[in-house]
Amino acid sequence: MSNRLARATSPYLLQHAENPVDWWEF
Repeated sequence: MSNRLARATSPYLLQHAENPVDWWEF
């Protein structure tokens, strides 16, 4: 599953990076 959060550096985004929902960075 491609996940945009894989490139995120925010601790909040990273802790949710493995959630099944395909999150967007806002």
